[in-house]
Amino acid sequence: MSPSEDSKNHIACALLVWTFLSTMARKVSQTVYELKGNLLSKYLSQELKYPSLKLKFIEL
Repeated sequence: MSPSEDSKNHIACALLVWTFLSTMARKVSQTVYELKGNLLSKYLSQELKYPSLKLKFIEL
């Protein structure tokens, strides 16, 4: 893909996400920013309690 195609794909993806978040925010009577913050907060809490990636530390 060329850099311009990457940019177009990125913009298209961002618009799809914004449309989805706007629709969901209206349904739950929140702003897009409140909804996004709540989703990220729940995700972070879940990841801290039950990590989806296991890290293995090695000594150098």
